[in-house]
Parts: sequence; C-alpha cells; structure tokens
Amino acid sequence: MWPGFEGVALMDNGVFESLKGKIVDFRLRPPTGAYRTFFTPRAVESVNRTWGNPVPKSYLASVENRPDADDHAMEVLFGEMDSVGVRVGVMNGRHSPNRAVPVHIEDADLVALRDRSKGRLVALSGVNLDLPVQDINDRLEHAVKKLGIIGVCMEPGFARTPLYADNEKLFPIYQKILDLGVPLQFMSGPFAGPDLSHTDPVHFDRVGRAFPALPIILGHGCYPYVTEAIALPYKSDVNGLSNFYLSPDCYMFAPGGERYAHGVNAMPHRFLFGSAYSFCGVDSAVRRTFDLPIKPEAMPAYMHENAERLFKL
Repeated sequence: MWPGFEGVALMDNGVFESLKGKIVDFRLRPPTGAYRTFFTPRAVESVNRTWGNPVPKSYLASVENRPDADDHAMEVLFGEMDSVGVRVGVMNGRHSPNRAVPVHIEDADLVALRDRSKGRLVALSGVNLDLPVQDINDRLEHAVKKLGIIGVCMEPGFARTPLYADNEKLFPIYQKILDLGVPLQFMSGPFAGPDLSHTDPVHFDRVGRAFPALPIILGHGCYPYVTEAIALPYKSDVNGLSNFYLSPDCYMFAPGGERYAHGVNAMPHRFLFGSAYSFCGVDSAVRRTFDLPIKPEAMPAYMHENAERLFKL
C-alpha cells in the first residue's frame, strides 16, 4: 500500500469484482507477429525488473523454441487477461526507422492480429513519416473507413529525422485525424526520441492549442514530466476542451508515478488504464493498480469507461 493511503486494498473491497470483464488495456503489444521482434528479451527483463514486475508468462512462451510458440503465447496472454477481467486490449501500429533495430508494424499486421483475436484486440494505425503527407492521409482514411481501425498512433521522435510533435509539417496530418473523427495517441515517455526533450509536454500542449477539438492521448504519460503532463488535462478542463488524456501505463509504478494516481482522483475522466505489455504484464498491471491510492469511485472511468467513450468500444 502506498504511504498515506487510508483504506483497504480495492482488490479486497468489491471494486475489482465490479470491474471484472469490463477493463480495457489501452496499451498492449501482443507477443506475436510483428511485435515479436520489437521487444528483445533483454529489454523486457530489464524494464520489468526495474519496476518490480515478473516477466509475463505469455512473453516467455513467445520466445520458447517450439513451432507453435506464437499460438501458445496468445493463449497464455488471453488467459492472463481473463484472470484479471481485461475485456479488450488496444494495439498500436508503429513506424520507427530511427532505432537501433528499425520497426514497422503495418495496418495489415494489426488487422490480422485483431481478426485472429476474436474481439480481444483492437488497433490504432501507426503513421509512417517517411511517406509524403498526402500518402499518409490517404492511408489513414483507408485504415479508419475501410479497415475499421479505431484511432491513430504517432511517434514523431522516432522519425528518420526526429521531429517534435509541434512541428508544423505534421499539422495537415492532425487535421486529417480530426476530420476522420478518431483519437490520436502520441508515444511519449523517456524513449520517445533521441533525448528527453521529445517528451516535454510543452510540444503536445502546442498541438492541443492548434487543434482544440482533437482528442489527444499521451501514452506513457510524458514520464518523467509527471506534474507537467497532469497540467495538460487540467488545462483542457479549465478551458472546456475535449483534447488531453493521459495513459501513464507502466510508469504508474515508476519513481514519482504516484502523482499520476492523484491525477486520476482529481480528474478520473482524463486518464486511461494501460499495462504497456510486455514492459508490464497485463495481470501484474491490473493487480498493482488496485493497490494504488486511487479512489474507488474513480476506478470505472479510469479502467474502462474513458476508453470505451473515446474509441466507441
């Protein structure tokens, strides 16, 4: 239990039971398909060890030397989701050429995983900033209108030439996302670019000011800029805007992450639960969340209602 939290663990007082089967994991990268080569065993083990989590059994199953490793890992993953009442996970596409190991997770990859999951996984389209803007926008329209993809994920700091989110070259893409009527997730956090300046909330703040009607979700919660990140949904509320939401996911459990929990209490309608699997197991993330100093009345919005409203799940 967190210091200063008065009360009993929410796992023990019925709140967990009331939410089982409803929870939406907003950031879940399944251990199969194109995601298998994105997270190395060393990275997964290191992050989980740092934040005090066991390596997910489903991830370990995915790297076993067996011909059905992919199928077996997915079975274990769905079992982990079921064990803590997670109804659906949200995957994100990504195009990250500016990494030691470049990664491209295409819409076709996501749709194949979504369909294979029989309703357990949904997808956000990743933006390939190597393409001309018109091609990007055409692909986004196809993804949303033809493929049934429910939102967009952008990682400007991982572009071949790293960009800040408020670079005006990106504004026509933001306008297209707004026109399509779906939310935009930015990958923020300590690995959002070549240095921490790429996750500074001021860059996202400027995007929100330019596009006040665009729902913007900050994956990884701009960690380590915790307090500054919480100020963005606060400003949205004060100004009567719909735009900023935070999904701190595994950084809820990082040093200083307890401040996110206080943000959830103050603005439960502005936060989305996520595990950041495989950097935290789905089951570990849910169980640890119910030991955080989050008020019982804030839990439904945080654990599923906000994601359901934003993505029409």
